[in-house]
Amino acid sequence: MSVKTAVMPYLAQCLSSNELLNTKRYIFELKRKLLRQPHDLKVFIKIDDPYSYILLQALVPFITRYGAAMPLSLSFHPIISQAKNAFPEPLLWQKNAFNDCQYLAKLYGFNFPDTNLSCDSQKITATKALLACDASTTEIHQLITIFEQFWLGKLTGNNASLSHVEDEILARNKALLKTLGHYQSATIYYGNEWYWGVDRLAYLEQRLNTLSQQNLAPQYTKTRLRSDIQVLDSKIPRLNQPHLTLYFSIRSPYSHLGLEQAAKLVDKYQIPLRVKPVLPMIMRGLAVPTAKKMYIFHDTTREARRLNIDYGKVADPLGKGVERCYALFEYAEQQGKAVEYLLNYSRAVNSQGIHSHTDEGLKRIVERSGLDWQRALSLLEQTNWRQWAQQNLEEMLALGLWGVPSFNYQDNHQKISVWGQDRLARIEQLIVAQND
Repeated sequence: MSVKTAVMPYLAQCLSSNELLNTKRYIFELKRKLLRQPHDLKVFIKIDDPYSYILLQALVPFITRYGAAMPLSLSFHPIISQAKNAFPEPLLWQKNAFNDCQYLAKLYGFNFPDTNLSCDSQKITATKALLACDASTTEIHQLITIFEQFWLGKLTGNNASLSHVEDEILARNKALLKTLGHYQSATIYYGNEWYWGVDRLAYLEQRLNTLSQQNLAPQYTKTRLRSDIQVLDSKIPRLNQPHLTLYFSIRSPYSHLGLEQAAKLVDKYQIPLRVKPVLPMIMRGLAVPTAKKMYIFHDTTREARRLNIDYGKVADPLGKGVERCYALFEYAEQQGKAVEYLLNYSRAVNSQGIHSHTDEGLKRIVERSGLDWQRALSLLEQTNWRQWAQQNLEEMLALGLWGVPSFNYQDNHQKISVWGQDRLARIEQLIVAQND
């Protein structure tokens, strides 16, 4: 094992530590006060990104709530394109985003169309209108109106091309997004940290509440799993036969969070969990931008902290570690230990710094899972897992889900398919509604 590989888990542990985060925040806030600057939030929006439309609506009460207690400054930066390699299935991503934003709109009481009437031919016209707005908070309602007209197919005019000045502004905005360290729209940059969409606004609320010494509860927490209801009595006969399927990658940090939460969810509601592993993007020939990798690492860190899930001492299983994990998965399934095995493996590579590509590391994972190491050794060279991993991927894509972790919940009455560990709460809402 190289020195670099050996030290990476400790470097990751340092980068994800509370101490480093608090130190960075302290230095940033000290500098802001010394320079007498407002709390500056840079908001990146994209006209055909439905999450940008939802985020702008959420920012209206947000600005009122926090702007009254502290010097708050928002600037809006429209972009028209994003890194292509950030989205492996762009059409599926767009379709899922639209459906997801319909859910978010109902959850928070925002406006969002029932039918997607947006028109690509109006994309430039709408972007030109966004650029014509003042970039300050005073124009947010005008920005929202432009998004509304675009998504309802009501824009008039057809300005087919951007002016040289508009091209330059969009290029600067895209360069700024990249320089600050992100790759997509519907994002807010504040104090060297990123907040994506409505799902991460609660973190920004908590941060501003601490700085302004307000005792306010974050408003945007409805997409979180519930902890205020009792576990269903397993003795009560179930009229249906529900089950939850998780499409999972052992290399995905969000899959780690999704598996931990899914295991608790199925235990809570007494339903079976099936895990269907797929190959990581990079092992399917898809590049992952550095900005995306770093954002996911830091976002997973704060999500894990909130969920009380260990994360940070990462020993990347890319390559041999992934292959060895999947080679033993069927053996674990046959022993009735599939979920336990993947939990142990995921914890080992995401929070314990165990190098699964070594026999020493893999043996610890196997034995922790109650499996026989000698039997496991004899199975490491098998390759039939490649076939079912591909089948799992195709099955996930057929559901309209484009990445991991994704979930499919169904019973005799209905089913729901969602992408991302954030949307397990949506499945829980369905389960609770059914049992009420």
